[in-house]
Amino acid sequence: MSKAILAVAIFGGLTLVSAVSPLIPSYTWAADWIGWVAGDDSYQALWVKQIEQELNKKEYRAVFLNDPRTPQASVLRLLDRAAKAHNDKNETLASELVREAIEVLEVGVRKNYYSREDINPIIAFIKNTAPVKPAA
Repeated sequence: MSKAILAVAIFGGLTLVSAVSPLIPSYTWAADWIGWVAGDDSYQALWVKQIEQELNKKEYRAVFLNDPRTPQASVLRLLDRAAKAHNDKNETLASELVREAIEVLEVGVRKNYYSREDINPIIAFIKNTAPVKPAA
């Protein structure tokens, strides 16, 4: 009889542990490309943070509503990589990444998610703020 009670107790305990363990937060490491999110505040340069603040301004919120791609995150990710390349003295790569970031916005115009007039001020801000000029 005591073995049966012990078996039920062990089974119940294991069931409880397996049911509750997914609810306990765990701290694990993720790959860098998984862990990056917009607004991460760990940009490679201050100018990327300035561009993020510009993209998040109230007057630009409606611009991106029709775009299912979330171009702001893509642009910031590319610009952050450009800042890292610039910090590493790789101007060619940095310039190419700035061009790709602007191209993300250009694709939105071609897909009619927004107009050229909507994004011209954003592109001008990126070109004026980034210390690296986009590749031709």
